Amino acid sequence: MINSEKLYTQCLKWFPAFLLLLFFITEAFSKFSMVYLDGKSDIQRYVKLIVLIFFVFGIVKPLKNLLLPALLFGIFCLGQLFLEKSFNQEVVVGFSKLLFPIILFTYFIKHPVNEKSKSLLFKVFEYLMIFNGVLILIGLIFEIPLFNSYRFGRWGYNGLLINTSTSSYIYAIALFYFLISLKHTFLKNWKSLFIIVCCLLTGTKIVYIALIGSLLIYIFFYTNLNRKQRSVLLITLLSIFSVLGYIFFFHWGIFNEIRQEQGLVSAILSYRDDLLIEQTIPFIHENWQWPNYIFGGINNLAIRSQMGFVDVFLFWGILGGIIYLFTFYKSFVPKSLVKNAIYIILILSLMVFLAGNFFENASVAIYLLVLKEILMDRSKPFTKVTAND
Repeated sequence: MINSEKLYTQCLKWFPAFLLLLFFITEAFSKFSMVYLDGKSDIQRYVKLIVLIFFVFGIVKPLKNLLLPALLFGIFCLGQLFLEKSFNQEVVVGFSKLLFPIILFTYFIKHPVNEKSKSLLFKVFEYLMIFNGVLILIGLIFEIPLFNSYRFGRWGYNGLLINTSTSSYIYAIALFYFLISLKHTFLKNWKSLFIIVCCLLTGTKIVYIALIGSLLIYIFFYTNLNRKQRSVLLITLLSIFSVLGYIFFFHWGIFNEIRQEQGLVSAILSYRDDLLIEQTIPFIHENWQWPNYIFGGINNLAIRSQMGFVDVFLFWGILGGIIYLFTFYKSFVPKSLVKNAIYIILILSLMVFLAGNFFENASVAIYLLVLKEILMDRSKPFTKVTAND
């Protein structure tokens, strides 16, 4: 007879790693469907809905776990009440996506990942990142459309990750993971060096922010250099990235073309400023009543600016946006981790400011769990290496 307690223990051990693998596979299938079957598969959506329902039942006791999500639901409903064509399916699904990471983090706060589960989660994460990185190289060498970051000619490769924003956040998380895990050997380990190469090959601007930020953290905290040496290395690094930025924005490539046509801001934001000015702001002026400024409200996801923080306040309003960001932050970063995670939070915040699909991306949420667990596993990741100044 099967020992039910032993079976339950084994399931708990595999559960976080299983979720990570499941999300990766379903996202890969969705990308395959988009590229070769001319339509995104609904499998990914149904899987995440089932997982969300499972998480909700897993945290329902005590009920205080659902207090803030319930408050956010109330704010969402209030915002919708003051809009025409409200509560449509697309927007309700968007609401569930925004709640998904909060529910996920809350579940794993109530059901902490034990050491064996954590070790397995880390191994699966590393294998997936390396596997997808190999696909990126194959895509680069053989020009395979499935592994492209962009579908319409722009250069970049992201393997089986479904879109550019997802791949940017995930590879940024991978950078932080290896930096925290390896510390002073970050630039001496083949896995982290391989991840850096993959970041460069994605062709997305925001992942370069994570790369620069990771290198700065490495220089200041994990190198046994004196003050003068650190300064020289820092100036050299910033000079290299400044020159590359100048070349890409003023002399060569698609960003130079965008700058020439519509200005530097449009080039940096990849036309998101146009979305903000031409769609988001007019929607607010034409459709919002005064309660919407407090509680937000959206009835068409296409009018989003694709800038993370702007879209949070569009969806939730001023009051709702503050509550949502507080709830997200509180569930992702326990008080004990604030000091250790501050630099990573700042880098991620800059990325989210410049791009969208961070808060509402369920796939990114499971990778954020990996980041949270490695931060907790290495309770003091940023302990400065001292040298004779």
